[in-house]
Amino acid sequence: MATLRDIRRRITSVRNTRQITSAMRMVSAAKLNRAQQAVRRAQPYADTLAGAVRALSAGLTPDDHPFFERRETGKSLIVLFTSDRGLCGGFNANLSKFLLRQMQEEGTLPEPELAVFGRLGNDFFKRRNFPIGQAVVQARDAERSAKIRALAGEITRRFIAGELRQVAVAYNRYMNPIRQEPGLALLLPVTPAQAERGGGALEALFEPSRAQVLATLLPRFLENQLFQAHLNTEAGEHGARMVAMEGATKNAGKMIDSLTLQYNRVRQAGITKELIEIVNGAQSL
Repeated sequence: MATLRDIRRRITSVRNTRQITSAMRMVSAAKLNRAQQAVRRAQPYADTLAGAVRALSAGLTPDDHPFFERRETGKSLIVLFTSDRGLCGGFNANLSKFLLRQMQEEGTLPEPELAVFGRLGNDFFKRRNFPIGQAVVQARDAERSAKIRALAGEITRRFIAGELRQVAVAYNRYMNPIRQEPGLALLLPVTPAQAERGGGALEALFEPSRAQVLATLLPRFLENQLFQAHLNTEAGEHGARMVAMEGATKNAGKMIDSLTLQYNRVRQAGITKELIEIVNGAQSL
């Protein structure tokens, strides 16, 4: 049976843990606010760029740009975005398991190769001996942004050279602080929009040609999609950690109440035992 000293030590330990989890929850809430603002600020540019690419690609063919070409050979490159730190519930594990199931389905992602941003995703697939071409872990924001830009350039070079069959990005879509949805989006090849029929489309004259304008926009579009995945991952990480630490703080409070009740019962039992011993001793005199 636990002694009063043991119970007091456990109560002190749980109280210290509750202070840490409460502080982490407040820090994550502050970081989440900044991350949400970054997602909102980046969304209009992403929507406009996607709309421009969609409009310009109407009626084009793989002969107009290699990004439209569908291939039967080559590797499938998957860019995975996870966090470097844990203590955020199933945020990283759910995404990694989701991607693992997608890669194990026959024909979905043939000959997969990974480019991983985040330590936990890298550790997950490294333990399973999956080929990882590039891993960016424990990187600062400026360094991570530079790595994303460099990766976009490398993807463009490899896809145009015919080394890659398709390129996809896996990340947690940020919905709200308590909801992040694992998703896999195909980036390359780009599917051209269908040309409108019936004469309703607006005629436009491009200088230089529409294909040349699109050739400039497509690498930017690819880079922007990777940045969007990064921003969603960062916001989702802080939201998941805030919720996890809030739950841990509540659980610590319940544990403290339970230990306090146990402490009082043990203490009362000790007092009762001492009183019985005193009464029995007095009666024996």
